[in-house]
Amino acid sequence: MAGDDYDVDQIKTVRTGAEAKAVSHGLRVEIVKGAGAGKKGLLARRTSIVGRSDAAEFVLADPTVSSFHVELSASPHLGGAGVQVVDLASANGTLYAGARLERAVIPSGAMLNLGRTVLRVDVDVPFAAEASTLPVFGELRGASVAMRELFSLLERLARTELSLLVEGPTGTGKELIARAVHDASPRASGPFVVLDCTAIPASLAESTLFGHEKAAFTGATERRLGVFEAADKGTIFLDEIGELPLELQPKLLRVLERREVVRVGSTKPHPIDVRVLGATWRDLRAMINQEKFREDLYYRLAQARVTVPPLRERLDDVPLLVKHFLARLPRDLVCARSFSPEALEELLRREFAGNVRELKSTVERAAMTAAGDVVTPADLSFERLLCGHHPAPPTPPSLPPKSGVPGAELARFKEAKRTLIDEFERDYLQRLLARTGNNLSRASALAGVERHHLRDLFRKHGLRNDEG
Repeated sequence: MAGDDYDVDQIKTVRTGAEAKAVSHGLRVEIVKGAGAGKKGLLARRTSIVGRSDAAEFVLADPTVSSFHVELSASPHLGGAGVQVVDLASANGTLYAGARLERAVIPSGAMLNLGRTVLRVDVDVPFAAEASTLPVFGELRGASVAMRELFSLLERLARTELSLLVEGPTGTGKELIARAVHDASPRASGPFVVLDCTAIPASLAESTLFGHEKAAFTGATERRLGVFEAADKGTIFLDEIGELPLELQPKLLRVLERREVVRVGSTKPHPIDVRVLGATWRDLRAMINQEKFREDLYYRLAQARVTVPPLRERLDDVPLLVKHFLARLPRDLVCARSFSPEALEELLRREFAGNVRELKSTVERAAMTAAGDVVTPADLSFERLLCGHHPAPPTPPSLPPKSGVPGAELARFKEAKRTLIDEFERDYLQRLLARTGNNLSRASALAGVERHHLRDLFRKHGLRNDEG
């Protein structure tokens, strides 16, 4: 476990005594009307599924209910008594007060209509959920309750052989979770093989997964192992499993059930010993309802599942993540090594649609282009220019008066654009020179711009470097 990017005081802030318990809310559900009326259940997961499938957390016997019908979770809205409802593209919909819902927050005690079933949902009293004592799991960082609960769950799952499905938005670190689970498992000394399901060529899909024999098809000049045999005695990570073509899913299911592969061009099965981890940003339960993903394959992949929350739901983790990303910058790189309190506040106001991945890029750009040793709000404003967030052009009063000549408006626009670009270039080049001690070669490497082009830009703006 790496420990060079947080200190003892930070660790203390995430402890709640020796037990390291965190407070969460569960949901109580009861079938008020329909098949199984009177059945009750406690949903203790942060997000739980209600549906007809045996893989749901609360199973309904109503044939008009979809396999995975609705997702429920306790919501912080409505004074802590709200229920987040997400319909999973169910066939007959999820209704509240006569209205069909796709995503909504309803009050505790509300009645939902799912097919012919009426379900009452109540926010239960808080309960103590086990949380990790440290804000670290592998390369993951998080001091928030949600992340420490996740770390504790992952620590337990790492010791098992269960197939694990990691769900969450793009950029939340799903591959880091898979790698950390592998590294903490009894298979850590074995291979960790990653397969990006979005990048499998349709014509080579079976060969990629299961391998092929020499001369199995045109271009097969030698025998090649597939990713499952390559991962033998280790772990295979199927990234973006929701993108796997439907026609390939039964073949993958057969491999998972039989624990053997048959290479293309062969009839001989080869046993494999692998643990399967999968990840997706898609909602596989909704895809099952839409017949775009096989339910039996989902059973095999999701023997256990975890959900990574988006960054906007765990903003308390931002300072810890910023420190972690700064600590991972090369030691010999001339850059800022900390953020001012005002700059951190600025980060907390951003949306970060790209989640932790976007935050990492922001921190690295700001650190490398900062005017001093500490990133300030002004440096963050400059960083936004680098990724395409341009300020408004100069206002009309600062421009030449309108002439009335045809094409004058276009000329004024071009002048404003040229002025803005010139200001950006000069500011950026001055920062490069300050960061690199006026060294053209280092400035070229840091900016990712050819030396001759960068030299021309310096001359254009009258800036001097070690080559003139």
